[in-house]
Amino acid sequence: MNCDGCTMCCNLLHIPWMDSPAGEWCKHCDVDKGCKIYNTSPKKCLNFNCAYKQMEKASINLRPDKCSVIFEKIGDRIFIGTVDPKVTKLQEIVFRQIDAFLAEGFSVVLFNQKIKEPLIYNTLGITQDEVWKIVQMEAQKLDDRS
Repeated sequence: MNCDGCTMCCNLLHIPWMDSPAGEWCKHCDVDKGCKIYNTSPKKCLNFNCAYKQMEKASINLRPDKCSVIFEKIGDRIFIGTVDPKVTKLQEIVFRQIDAFLAEGFSVVLFNQKIKEPLIYNTLGITQDEVWKIVQMEAQKLDDRS
């Protein structure tokens, strides 16, 4: 599965190596088309693993530009979902995907730059704070990836 014109990661995610803060379009993004420098873009961008792209039979409605959430697996047991801050109500398909992740034993953490406290759906048998610490540590590793 490919991006097919979805460019939400170029806006919703903090891209430190491109000097692009969360909530602002990356300067190399051609909105709704793709990256203008894709063939020469940093490996960190090329290595981004949007969960939608990894799903074999995902509904088009789960694509980040359609559902307003980018899911990414971090670590062994957690998916993070970065929610578009303009969203006031999550779509039903997002909750169905969260339920599917939970049924497989994954915890799910939803957040964005406007959410003060992340929404944590925890299956790990540890505290919410411990889940959030794991997310923060794994997110740092993602920022450092090459």
